[in-house]
Amino acid sequence: MALIKNEIPILEYDTDRQAVLMPGRIERHFSQKAVLLFMESEIDEYVTAHHCEEVGKFECVTKIFYAYKTKIQDTEVTFVQVPLGGAGAVQIMEQVIAGGAKQIIAAGCCGALEDGAEGEFFVPTAALRQEGTSYQYLPPARDVELSEEAVIAIEKTLRKAGLPYRRCKTWTTDGFYRETKEMVLYRRSEGYSVVEMECASMAACAKMRGVVFGQLLFTADSLANVDEHDGRNWGNDTFAAAMELALDAVTLL
Repeated sequence: MALIKNEIPILEYDTDRQAVLMPGRIERHFSQKAVLLFMESEIDEYVTAHHCEEVGKFECVTKIFYAYKTKIQDTEVTFVQVPLGGAGAVQIMEQVIAGGAKQIIAAGCCGALEDGAEGEFFVPTAALRQEGTSYQYLPPARDVELSEEAVIAIEKTLRKAGLPYRRCKTWTTDGFYRETKEMVLYRRSEGYSVVEMECASMAACAKMRGVVFGQLLFTADSLANVDEHDGRNWGNDTFAAAMELALDAVTLL
């Protein structure tokens, strides 16, 4: 175990997996398969329609996030809403892992960096670490890779549903209003197809904790035209479908 110091604080890293404050202080028992969802009303509708049992809750200073369980083809799955941004998402992810989850799929929207329709599906294989949380979990590096096992499971699910998709590299940022014209062009030239705010953080946490992690993304707004942002409908027509797909995909792990 070692504390690696650096003049730039975000590049400092401690190899010790134990911290003063650890997840799991409140004992919870979750399924080995879990889905993390960046959505709300779709979860509420699913819970009501399928009579899902509440199996836990995470109390934050702003709201309470509830965890539920369901059965997908006789496989028990825990699912929970997670907040926007890597730090908040990982805080809940850590507690889900501490409660027993070993295979995790996340689902949420992203911004398109290239021309294309709203609601297109992407399966990231790697995420650019332009955020802060991943640096608390892994040594400094440009990208973090996602589990190939999870990528394949998501792809199988999309193909079974007859839905087109693309593998991609995603740009994870925690600067929602700092996606500048030059930065968007730079990321696109590097081969990043989409932008979001959590993937690298969650992938880094999963690697450090030794769990399988993958993410299903679908396009909401578009930054393809760097001279004029297009909010479109923010992917609202795709959230429910993405939730169902993520629940199906995790059963293949």
